[in-house]
Amino acid sequence: MEYLEWDQTNMKLKRRNIIIIIICISVLFVIFWNVNKHNKFYTSGLNGIIKDIKSNRKFENSKVAKFVGDSDFNYAFWIYAPDESDLKIGDSIYKAKDSENYQIYRIDSSGDYSFYKTLKNRP
Repeated sequence: MEYLEWDQTNMKLKRRNIIIIIICISVLFVIFWNVNKHNKFYTSGLNGIIKDIKSNRKFENSKVAKFVGDSDFNYAFWIYAPDESDLKIGDSIYKAKDSENYQIYRIDSSGDYSFYKTLKNRP
């Protein structure tokens, strides 16, 4: 009987340790994924004209855009845009490599793109 009680206690400890290990691995994975995504975003350049805009459900006040010539929304480049008027369909976006800043160009009254605003990709 003593052996059976010890074995059940030991099984509970093993189960708890497995759960703790799984949680730690999950947390490390999420941290690594976010750091990798940020590094990829930071080192990549972007240049395009917005065809469509969606709110990004994961991050408040951020948007994802579909660019002219693309068939889908580009979730790799979410853009922090706190004001509703920050991004419009038809705007041109430029982001240099190794930068967090986006330059937004908007069509002016003469029909040419002129600088509108710089957005930083964090609050």
